[in-house]
Amino acid sequence: MPPFLSVLIVSYNAQSFSGECLQSVWQASEHLRAATGATCEVIVVDNASADATVAVIQQFPWVRLI
Repeated sequence: MPPFLSVLIVSYNAQSFSGECLQSVWQASEHLRAATGATCEVIVVDNASADATVAVIQQFPWVRLI
């Protein structure tokens, strides 16, 4: 079984940069998978954001939102 990596991101009112952050994590995980065969999961823990952070995160179906 190839290695497995979990990426945990904690967010609060991070609407303005959440999308860019998740795109960057996706690109890095693709490079990791190509180089090592490792799989990656991304978990975002939102701390009751008052802005549209959750809506932005929900645009990434491969992210597990808590």
